[in-house]
Amino acid sequence: MNCRPPRERWSTDAMDDQTTDSELPEQGPHNTPPDSGLRAAVTADFRASEPLRRVALCGVVFWLAYEWGIGNEVVTPWLLARVINDRPGVEAIPAAIVVGFAFTVLQQLLAGVTALAGFSLFHRTAHAAWQRLGTQFGSIPGEWSKLGLFSRSVLVFGLGTTAVALVQITTTGEVGVRRHGRAVTESAVLCGAIVGSVAGVMGALAVVGRRIEMLAPFTEWLLRVLGNPLFWLGLLVLVALVTIVRQRASSSAVVPDGAQQ
Repeated sequence: MNCRPPRERWSTDAMDDQTTDSELPEQGPHNTPPDSGLRAAVTADFRASEPLRRVALCGVVFWLAYEWGIGNEVVTPWLLARVINDRPGVEAIPAAIVVGFAFTVLQQLLAGVTALAGFSLFHRTAHAAWQRLGTQFGSIPGEWSKLGLFSRSVLVFGLGTTAVALVQITTTGEVGVRRHGRAVTESAVLCGAIVGSVAGVMGALAVVGRRIEMLAPFTEWLLRVLGNPLFWLGLLVLVALVTIVRQRASSSAVVPDGAQQ
């Protein structure tokens, strides 16, 4: 008999061998760090999945790493710097706005749709990501339709549409791209508007800097550096190394169960 739930509902009790809330340890200094919990959940879902579903899981993991890591902070600034650097005149401002908005909306739509499909299939990963989302914000955000503009902006600009998709699925208990497609679309457009606005400010500052004789050499140098992919690659490697060191330090501070404190 097929015991899996219909796609319209999301339940952690519906899968065989699914970890429940009561079985998950509290996150803290004496237990597994949140990142380790997410890795363990992804590993468990990967082992329990068929080859085609593993591809979908890899897509979810990619967007989680990209949006909840520093992927956006590396790729988008690099792209905008290249756009501004290639346009020495005032046209750099509208070009940066258009590229920033369009690129952000496109990637956020892809991320959100992938997350909606993936979190509906991989409950362990969704549950672990939900726990990590709580540690990121301190408190769990509510459903998208009930959030104000400021809360929406903080959520989508900070963690992207993957977080919006996760919040929608978990708070409503319903899954599916059709069910939550509007929330993902609205959040993608909002994120694009924010990035487009920031890009416009960057373009304006570059135009002003180029026209002031004292600042022109520094402005051109800064744009060349920011437009160089090696700079962002080096930054990415540095952040990855720092993260690994911090995770190892956190793991070494874990107190085994039953140990005296």
